[in-house]
Amino acid sequence: MNFSFDVRGLAEMERFLTTLPEEVERKMLYGALMGAAFPILEQARENVRRNFGTSVRYTGTLERALVRGRNRRTKFAARVDIKIRRPRQKGKRTTRGTSGTPVLKPFGDDAFYARFLEFGTSRMIARPFLRPAVNAKTAVATERFARTLRKRMEAWCKRNGVTYRPF
Repeated sequence: MNFSFDVRGLAEMERFLTTLPEEVERKMLYGALMGAAFPILEQARENVRRNFGTSVRYTGTLERALVRGRNRRTKFAARVDIKIRRPRQKGKRTTRGTSGTPVLKPFGDDAFYARFLEFGTSRMIARPFLRPAVNAKTAVATERFARTLRKRMEAWCKRNGVTYRPF
């Protein structure tokens, strides 16, 4: 699931970033995007706890599986996604099925069902947790992005002896 939002009013930052080497620009953008994704991630985890935490079947797997991470295969300069972490294969793990018989699970706890909860199925209505988090925290994330990027630009300029005029 990918969400994106536009940041307006940052033309000065954009002009400054175009003067930097591409590697420095990417590092600054990644850091700022990771910082901006954090409030959305925390809200999504809170939505999962609030929506599903009272169920007797709640295990916390989905909440633990929500992470933010870089997406390097993209046409954009930098991109950060909030995604579901798939467990690494560590061998087979035995758990109990609904009938009490042992079941071999190749990956352990897996929140593969997150997409079914978010978008629904033909037999189940959608119970979104990520889209409401994005809607609720877009303003906070935008402000945090601008603040983090500004701090990173100031620090880089100070280290490299460049005159920086905050806007």
